[in-house]
Amino acid sequence: MSSSTAFTVRVASQPHMRFTEPKKRAPLGPEQKQERKEAHKSKQDKIDAAVTQWFADTMALADKLAVEFDIKPKYFHEIFFQGGTRMVMHQEKINPYNAFKSEKAAECRERTSINTAQLHVDYIDEYCEMTDKEKDEMVERWVENKRNNTVLRRATPRAKIQDVANIVRNMKLLMCGLSTRVGIEGFFCIVRNSVDFHMPPQWFWTSRDLEQYMLIATRKKWITVEVRTKVEAFAVAGCDIASA
Repeated sequence: MSSSTAFTVRVASQPHMRFTEPKKRAPLGPEQKQERKEAHKSKQDKIDAAVTQWFADTMALADKLAVEFDIKPKYFHEIFFQGGTRMVMHQEKINPYNAFKSEKAAECRERTSINTAQLHVDYIDEYCEMTDKEKDEMVERWVENKRNNTVLRRATPRAKIQDVANIVRNMKLLMCGLSTRVGIEGFFCIVRNSVDFHMPPQWFWTSRDLEQYMLIATRKKWITVEVRTKVEAFAVAGCDIASA
């Protein structure tokens, strides 16, 4: 699953933010800057080495399991790295570098336009020179700005359609991932509950046999199209049996 696919869950209704002017820090001397650069480089080298070793170990394990179970290594690569797991991982802690880039982007927008790649090139040294305390203070400012200056997007018809399409796609990926990793079967049906939004009912089954089994399970005539139409009518009626 690509990073853009996982990103759609978070961006579906992402609010816009306005930033207040951050406080200026006292400039550091050349020796202090050099010490922080060296400390940052040493730490980053250790992180890179650890990640490289983890990746090598993971790929080696995939090769070992492929031989053991007579399956191509790609099968285990998909289980290890994909399956929709990133979409259910909620990031509680704010990344200081993301908060730093947000502040810098807000400052630059007042003078000129600048993209994320250029922000990294121009200001990465300044970020590396910051102390842990300064980063914590910056994250607190970011959280406070988000709390005080959020403006929700207007739910236009086009935005609603895109939102539904993104969420449905990710629900399918999550269920297929669970089926591959854990061994589950299931289905979902989503319908609108308002006449103001036009969307056909949508079904998804992890197995075609599961849908066919409903004919036996209900002991009655099961036609998926008719069932979803009735479910939609019930939802639009406010889930009121008398009004459905």
